[in-house]
Amino acid sequence: MSKKAINPDKTAVVGAGTMGHGIAATFAMKGYRVSLYDIDESQLQKAEQQMTAIADRFYAEGRLGQEAHQTFNDRISYHNDLAAATESVDLVIEAVSEDVDLKKEIFSELDQLTDDAILASNTSGFSITEIASVVQNPYRVVGTHWFNPPYIVPLVEVVKGTATDDRLASELGDFLDSLGKTAVVIEKDIPGYIGNRIQMAMTYEAFSLLAEGVANAEDIDKVVKAGFGFRLPVLGIFEKADQSGIDVHHAVESYLMKELDRGTDPDPAASQLVEMEHYGVKTGRGVYDWTNIDPDALKAQRDEDLLRLLDVYEEDLDQTAPEEWYTTNIR
Repeated sequence: MSKKAINPDKTAVVGAGTMGHGIAATFAMKGYRVSLYDIDESQLQKAEQQMTAIADRFYAEGRLGQEAHQTFNDRISYHNDLAAATESVDLVIEAVSEDVDLKKEIFSELDQLTDDAILASNTSGFSITEIASVVQNPYRVVGTHWFNPPYIVPLVEVVKGTATDDRLASELGDFLDSLGKTAVVIEKDIPGYIGNRIQMAMTYEAFSLLAEGVANAEDIDKVVKAGFGFRLPVLGIFEKADQSGIDVHHAVESYLMKELDRGTDPDPAASQLVEMEHYGVKTGRGVYDWTNIDPDALKAQRDEDLLRLLDVYEEDLDQTAPEEWYTTNIR
């Protein structure tokens, strides 16, 4: 594994898009220097504007001190040369678009440019083992799956490929925890890891219910927000099942499982939207009509709402029940 501890001031983020600039902003708001690379100069300029807006929002919310706010932009360097961006770094986080061939191309370059830095991919579901196959020493390759917006959502899944050094994964998880994130080490390199597998199962069924006319999109979203979604931040899945009763859960499974959509192809309703090029907010149409909505204002409101939830989450972390309250019986 890497021969040195991770120096937070020696981090590079590759890709300045939706996830990349948000990850870089996380480091900068914690007071660390970070280099941000993108091949597209215009994307770097856009990222600078977006990150400044993030810092302004955190300052307004009292989550960023005055000095840290004033010096925020000074801690970020921008590069369209990958060698310059990754010179002498301890950690590289790749956050390019979700294209496995592109990621492998980037990692092949990083292998030549860095000696013992940790090479992390922000892929949301590709095999870390496959990505690491182009690196001479694959033990230093690991997945770090951040969730959007990465500067607010606490979770980062640390995904081990078959060759990833165990100690590296553990220490990287501890390092991310020190940034205020909640790191979970994923021991098996399976598609989608944990978060996206559960999320996709839910979303698939939701699209199916919409296509069958069971309810409209607004009401399906209300069921999630006002029902089980309301409980999930507090209870998760297994704590909720235990508190409701596994016997109750099993009884519902017994009659409901056969009724759920078991398709294995992308949902037809979602596929139809893609064929119509209705991709959501970025095109003005998706499941909803966004044509008269200001995307920046929508994002700002989303962040404001999520920051309020983050306050509750962090307060709950400080009041977590002692571990002796429970043990896990199923391995």
